[in-house]
Amino acid sequence: MALSLNQLQKQVQRLVMTPQMQQSIKLLQMNAIELEQLTEQQIRDNPFLELREEEDSSTQDPSQIKNQASDPFPSPDNNAEPEKRNINPEVEEARHKDLEKEPEAFDKVDTDWEDLYSDSENKVYYQKESYEQEDFTEYTAKGTSLYEHLMRQVELSVLEGRDKQIGEYIIGSLDENGYLQSSLEDIAENLQAPLEQVEDALDVIQSFDPPGIGARNLAECLRLQLEEQNVRDYRIYLLIDEHLKELQQKKFKEISKAMNISQEWIIQAFHRISRLEPKPGRRYTKEQPQYINPDVVVKKVDGKYLYFLNEGRSSNLRINSYYRQLLKNNSHLSKEDKAFALEKFRGAIWFLKNIEKRKLTILRITEAIMNAQQEFLERGIKHLKPLTLREVAEEVEMHESTVARVTSGKYVETPRGIFELKYFFSSGLQTETGDNASSTSVKEILSQIIDDEPPGKPYSDQKISKILEKRGIKIARRTVAKYRDQLKILPAKLRKTIQNPSV
Repeated sequence: MALSLNQLQKQVQRLVMTPQMQQSIKLLQMNAIELEQLTEQQIRDNPFLELREEEDSSTQDPSQIKNQASDPFPSPDNNAEPEKRNINPEVEEARHKDLEKEPEAFDKVDTDWEDLYSDSENKVYYQKESYEQEDFTEYTAKGTSLYEHLMRQVELSVLEGRDKQIGEYIIGSLDENGYLQSSLEDIAENLQAPLEQVEDALDVIQSFDPPGIGARNLAECLRLQLEEQNVRDYRIYLLIDEHLKELQQKKFKEISKAMNISQEWIIQAFHRISRLEPKPGRRYTKEQPQYINPDVVVKKVDGKYLYFLNEGRSSNLRINSYYRQLLKNNSHLSKEDKAFALEKFRGAIWFLKNIEKRKLTILRITEAIMNAQQEFLERGIKHLKPLTLREVAEEVEMHESTVARVTSGKYVETPRGIFELKYFFSSGLQTETGDNASSTSVKEILSQIIDDEPPGKPYSDQKISKILEKRGIKIARRTVAKYRDQLKILPAKLRKTIQNPSV
């Protein structure tokens, strides 16, 4: 068949993402803090948006900005003297009262909210109170990093000149836990220094606080801490150097036989070693605590659960009446200024619409989740029910992707604590009664069983499986092991508590 170029015309249907739809999806994915930041940016960029609590800015004479083409909509000068504005306050107040009664539509700008929320419910939700004053206790001081802590000690140490340079290089080669990641040979080669000089500098660094810093492995870290405590018994150092792995697995009989030392002494040494810090640098982590600002608050009032949305400053947004009047009386505006004004006005209207849509969507989905988890609200985590995105999507008549966007990265404050909305979705496990139990509630029960087990004789995974079966939950041993790993709980042989003979 010969190749040829032809022009064809065909009709297809496809979804086109308008800027308004893209903004709506973007707002749904934001949490309360991100929405607060976006709102502040919109206020700075769009002169038609203002906060309701701010002083009314519609007292400037439009004739004052007639010739300001470079900045057709500057911020009103509230600091100017009244006599310079040449405005009659009584006339201005009457004019604004009349303006509030007029429709918010200019040219072809559509501001009919019902067009966007034709399927919205006429339901009353209560808004959470906003606190404008911030408490200084909400702030924490910036912590000192491990590098900064050690560099201060270098300045006070005996290291000088070339030795100080080597010491600083060693400190820069430590990881976040305080372990030396580079070999001494590589450091000596990189700095063109004798190996003995590098070893001497390392000895000085290892004498710094915290004890165990600068170690090259766990055994050396533990030995450095014991030396700092002036422990003189050579046997404990031999135990660490030759039997650390067996000691971690609590194989006391094997160690006792290999070292020809009593098992009681091995157990006593084990308890002493277990009190040492295996990661001496982690107390100086650079990570700052991340405080959760819940997006929704659920409270029980008079036997009924109410839902409060944390809207922040976005709840006080409105259209600036001064600029709205300026756009209406556009005889003073050039063609370019009017086009600029209409673009900003449309953007302000759509931003307010999408914020309202976000509010209704989050509240409807949260209410559907909480209605499905009434037992959790009343009785706690053990009574969580299996729940899927599809079930909530069908309840609120939305797409699953919308529910996923709303529940990801957003938190709800309940009488039982603060949880991510995704926390309430989990698979189900069959029970003897025929009902399904949430995997989350099963993990909570499993954790409670392990907390209550005898310290000297912990339950095996098979034993836990049988205990759960007696409670009506059929679960295999391998599933118990999987849940235990997810909860970061050690196996039975490592959970065994050995009593210290010296106590």
